[in-house]
Amino acid sequence: MGIAQSLPDRYVVRPSGRRGTRHDRGREGTVPLRLRRGVSSALAAALISALSVLAIGTGVGASTASSGNVPAAAKLRVTSSLDGMTTLPSRIRWIATPKPSSATITEVDYLIDGKVAWIEHIAPYVFGGDDNGINRGYLVTTWLSPGTHRFTVRATDSAGTSATDTVTAKVSAALPPPTALRGMWTRTVSLADWTRAPSKNSPLPGQWELVFDNVAAWELDPFDSGRIYQYAVQGHTIHVYAPIQEAPCSQTGACGINRYGHHNVGDIECLASGPFGSYRWSVSADTLTLTPVHDGCPDREDVWTGHWTLSNPNPTP
Repeated sequence: MGIAQSLPDRYVVRPSGRRGTRHDRGREGTVPLRLRRGVSSALAAALISALSVLAIGTGVGASTASSGNVPAAAKLRVTSSLDGMTTLPSRIRWIATPKPSSATITEVDYLIDGKVAWIEHIAPYVFGGDDNGINRGYLVTTWLSPGTHRFTVRATDSAGTSATDTVTAKVSAALPPPTALRGMWTRTVSLADWTRAPSKNSPLPGQWELVFDNVAAWELDPFDSGRIYQYAVQGHTIHVYAPIQEAPCSQTGACGINRYGHHNVGDIECLASGPFGSYRWSVSADTLTLTPVHDGCPDREDVWTGHWTLSNPNPTP
């Protein structure tokens, strides 16, 4: 949950400590004294006392705690759901699993080619966020250049100890959109549109932009921010998938992606997992019409549905 999206901090339950020292009880020694007839009780007592001191001095009969029996703390390590992979699909869940499970983890970083792309603070540790494990996000690779990349998870515990796991894998080039769909499309939401929108969180009035390029569908709002979605086109249907995360977002919701004249692009509109949706699309002259087939994200449906005007066929990212 990391989410690195604007999620409140949650408490981490620390495991109770276990006793690390095992006390081994030594075998009790015996003093095999057989009193001979005629030996006085005083002399016998003196002999018993002397032999007892000797037994203690040699360690016989004493209970000892051996420091050699103190188990060493388990070494922190971490595994990745990408382990063993040499080629990644365009969308995959990237999950880190620190071990041992009793370790108190304070942060898990996800690095791509050495640069932090996401941060998680509580389990499960899922790239892209997870809503407490309910809606797990994805690693979408369309924004990476085709070729080989390094995918590293780094877990850090409360003592400051870190462990890493790195996978080197290839990603493929993303497919370009159809020529008729490619470019920047603009739609102005009026106050009347806003009041008629079916969602309680309908888009606010102002100019909205949609950009379809090789990387993503970029939904850019009137407030200098926006969302990034993986998508695919089949005929006249646009399939919209999960949000794409390229950099961690701060606790205030500011994300580090600047594209198409907008800053802080990359927040989540509905869920880290999507939800997925689909739209019928058609272009007539300079007008794009989007009609929802189904979309589990009502906020996105409110923004996308309707008519869009082509403002730039080849915008600069």
